[in-house]
Amino acid sequence: MHTKNAGILLVLVCLAFAFLIVFFRLSAPQNQDAPLTGPRLALAHDKGNMPWFHQSFSRQGKKAESEIGTGFIPVASPSTDLYMSQMKARLPTARAPALFTWWSAWRVKELVEKGLVSDLTHIWDRYADEYPRGIRDAYTIDGKVYGFPYSVEYWPIWYNKPLFEKLDIKEPNTWGEFMEACRKLKAASVPPVATSLQMKWYACIWFAALVMGEDPLLYEQLCNGEVRYTDARIKKAMTIWADMIGKGYFTDPSLNLFTNGGHLWNNEDFGMVLCGSWYYSTILRRQGVKKADIGVFILPPHNTAAQKSIMMESGPVLTAANSPHRNQAEAIADWWMSEAGSRHFANTFRSYSANRKIGAGHLQPVRQKLLSAIEKQDCRIVNRYWEATPAPIVDAALENFTRLILNPAEKDAALAEIDNTAEACWAQIRRIDEK
Repeated sequence: MHTKNAGILLVLVCLAFAFLIVFFRLSAPQNQDAPLTGPRLALAHDKGNMPWFHQSFSRQGKKAESEIGTGFIPVASPSTDLYMSQMKARLPTARAPALFTWWSAWRVKELVEKGLVSDLTHIWDRYADEYPRGIRDAYTIDGKVYGFPYSVEYWPIWYNKPLFEKLDIKEPNTWGEFMEACRKLKAASVPPVATSLQMKWYACIWFAALVMGEDPLLYEQLCNGEVRYTDARIKKAMTIWADMIGKGYFTDPSLNLFTNGGHLWNNEDFGMVLCGSWYYSTILRRQGVKKADIGVFILPPHNTAAQKSIMMESGPVLTAANSPHRNQAEAIADWWMSEAGSRHFANTFRSYSANRKIGAGHLQPVRQKLLSAIEKQDCRIVNRYWEATPAPIVDAALENFTRLILNPAEKDAALAEIDNTAEACWAQIRRIDEK
């Protein structure tokens, strides 16, 4: 076990070192009109701890070079926090990578306001019939469209099928059945639900899911500043979360969902995990979990009157406004958004594509099942919390959700602190909008 952990640590260290070396080489200042030979563009991303992302980006870069003469090399950062700090330092300079992954909605807005990303409206207009309006809207700021989606992911519950069968647990269709599954797993000394603070951003996931379970419209209103964090319905969701933590329904938060998720699954160290649809292929399957051992369902709402809902995560690639190779980056964006480019990445990454022409035939049966369930259950699709509300609020929320995870009794104080930050943030946004 120690040897395996040491190996994982070595890989992460090497990835971090490689990121710095390659990033400096590929994003060094060059002449604005300098020609490119071969795949010299950089596509920076934060998925260094998930090799399947990096490999898929690499294959897409090579395919782009063979199709349009210009490709790219993916440059991985081992963590989201490190990646964000590095990108914020480089994007205002000529060392900005030509292409980089980011997050949609409010996360893009921050960069647009600073003039750090290029307007791709003309490319979206070319493919207007191929992309749903809702996806385009998630990338639109003040009437202009920035970035393009490399995939669309949904956030269901993944569960260990053999473990469920052994304990005679049926796939939950109601909140009561979900709670019963948790009780049976706990009684068998299996932590029911995996959680983690190893990646700070994950701390917001269960809060969002439980507010959605009260009312998905309430969730959207909260994210848009129309409802306060001290609202009684938000407190109810927080209380349910705190109660689940108090009952021991979550793993120890020191667990790493990404580096060890598949191995822990095979060891029956947890029964379920709420995570993006990318978790199936990039973590579980890549770490040795058998297809037949993976089940999926949409988390039922705890409020029986609430519409069923599911979080959506749309992964954008942005083009840097200060890159010396903006034109080449836009050529790649144009090809990637086309049916040919979208199909190649969807087939490579085995992901849901935002392009309507791609369909779902390339997906694994379990992911086709999820897509069918979303349609049959008429789920309201909402943006993930990380993207759906302004970054200063998310940052304060993550600190306080971490506080709750470690001490559920702090739930009211945690919400009060988030509310203070949110009120100040929305007041500032309103002042700016009024000018």
